[in-house]
Amino acid sequence: MKTLVKNIVVVCGLAALVVSCGPTKKELQANIDSLNVELAQVNSEMENVMGILNDVQEGFQQINEAENRVNVSNAENAPANVKEQIKADMAFIQAKMKENRERIAELEAKVEKGDKNAAALRRTIKNLKAELAAKAEQIAALQAELEAKNVRIQQLDTQVANLTNDKNALTAKNAANEQVIANQDKAMNTAWYIIAKRKELKEQNILKMGDVMEQADAVKDGFTEIDIRNVAEIPVGAKKARLLSAHPEGSYEIVKGADELAVVKILDAQAFWSVTRYLVIRAK
Repeated sequence: MKTLVKNIVVVCGLAALVVSCGPTKKELQANIDSLNVELAQVNSEMENVMGILNDVQEGFQQINEAENRVNVSNAENAPANVKEQIKADMAFIQAKMKENRERIAELEAKVEKGDKNAAALRRTIKNLKAELAAKAEQIAALQAELEAKNVRIQQLDTQVANLTNDKNALTAKNAANEQVIANQDKAMNTAWYIIAKRKELKEQNILKMGDVMEQADAVKDGFTEIDIRNVAEIPVGAKKARLLSAHPEGSYEIVKGADELAVVKILDAQAFWSVTRYLVIRAK
């Protein structure tokens, strides 16, 4: 897809150069050469990425084939040469797992340094990592079965432990990332409001000389925390109300509720909270 976009850019660039009336033949050729070099670099990068993906998929296929060769049911009473073959197959599996893990990390590093919007490739990497983690579990289970059949593959014990640790680390990292996203989402949609009479606002250093103090957002005591996505109306609990904090005109209105008490009705949440996330309501 990226190559296609680059090809389009090249074609559009050439077309623009052809129809322009300014550049000389030499300048035109220089621009064409520059575009060709850039296109060649993009093609090279894409070929490299596709090569890594092919290597990883081939690695998984080879791992599956080696797993199929390991016959656990007859391993306990198998002759020495069969047990040696099992060990060889398990060693091969571990080597391929290590290779796939490194290649996926290489691919992930390329994406991080390159196009931050490569969503499709990021999903592919996520799926490959999940497949790697699932395969690690299968291999650990296979190792346990072999040990139960008295087929000890001691040189693989550390590698299996490392795979388990990798899986646990990946799970922890994913959980941490999800928590970070949740925290960011919460922070982006959190606001605070306070409803009080003039005297109370002055006592809390929120109101001075008729104006809301700039440090009002640092005074959390008395404020109620809300999720702006879920709050469209705020009952005042008084007959009259006035907003002392800055909120764009037209983004809200003060209406009477069923009990004839004032209600702050937010008409446009995005605009309403665009200036400040601290709402100061003076009750009258």
